[in-house]
Amino acid sequence: MKLLDLFCHKFLAKFKRVNKNKKKNKKAYLTMMLIPHAQGEAVKNYALSLRFVKTCVVGCLLGVFIVGFFVSKYFSLQYISLENKELEQINLAQAVEIEKLKSLTGEMQNQLEALMEIDREIRLKIGMLEPTDGEKDVLQELQTVAGFDHYTLLTLGLVERPFASRSNQNSFYRQSEQNPNLLAFSRPQTRAEDILTPQKEINTLEDLKEELEKMDRLLTEQAESMDKLKYDVEKQLAIEQAVPEAWPIRGIITSGFGMRDNPFDHSVQEFHEGIDIDGTYGAPIRAAGYGVVTMAGYQGAWGNVVLISHGFGYVSKYAHNASLLVKKGDKVEKGQIIARLGSTGRATGAHLHFGIAKNGEWIDPLTVLK
Repeated sequence: MKLLDLFCHKFLAKFKRVNKNKKKNKKAYLTMMLIPHAQGEAVKNYALSLRFVKTCVVGCLLGVFIVGFFVSKYFSLQYISLENKELEQINLAQAVEIEKLKSLTGEMQNQLEALMEIDREIRLKIGMLEPTDGEKDVLQELQTVAGFDHYTLLTLGLVERPFASRSNQNSFYRQSEQNPNLLAFSRPQTRAEDILTPQKEINTLEDLKEELEKMDRLLTEQAESMDKLKYDVEKQLAIEQAVPEAWPIRGIITSGFGMRDNPFDHSVQEFHEGIDIDGTYGAPIRAAGYGVVTMAGYQGAWGNVVLISHGFGYVSKYAHNASLLVKKGDKVEKGQIIARLGSTGRATGAHLHFGIAKNGEWIDPLTVLK
């Protein structure tokens, strides 16, 4: 029992000392002394509670942190605002550029459409492109309802010249259909629907890039088509110049193509390889088309003869001439004077025998002459 009492007594004494120390700590102060320089003045003492000092320190640190946080936020927002202004200026500049490029794209499209229309008109005029069904219907109505014949339409410029027409009066075109190699034409590669569809809205540089790439592709195709058109036009012009379609002399046809009575013995039938055209002795004989003279000289019953090779399978013959103005190997133009009308060889009078051969066979010149 004594030991228990002793233990309890020591425990209570120790507990009291701890509580006393805690109370002393709670009442701890910091003393600030202000000592003046002048002698005789009293020293001033200020006692500050330790808890108050700690609270002030924590408050100052917290205040510094809060101020620093808001200051950093302020400068961050200022930086973001500056960046946004710069981006707005960049976006505005890009928007202006996009509008300019959109305008340029529209101009390119208009130019491309104009090129395609020119391409089509040229091909139509030289017989390289068929008229549309609508155009054919209009022409048919003019012919049937308005009473305009083919030559009236031709005069008004509403149909193409006979060379480019599919009329039965145009025998040359019918012959070209039998020989596709004569007219090797191409159609434009660029399709109208590629550019005539409504242009989609262009809002981004990616859209603009896609549209410009499309226009570049179409312009490239159209340029290739125009190059091909140039080649075809040159070939077509060469064909028009070469085909012996021009009358060598104007006059009355005294004998046609085909079977006829022999002019010296009417009881005998013979095949006439061309047509005989009456004329004045010494009248100029002109080349029916561009070509090269393959023969110029005297040839038995034909008298003085000129043969011209025009290419594309065509050869023209001019016989019974009084004199020849060209020699073998000469290149002649359509309408160039090559001889003078006469009656050499077997002839009943001054006239021109004119013949046209196609791929080695004599054909009726009236199916080619215009």
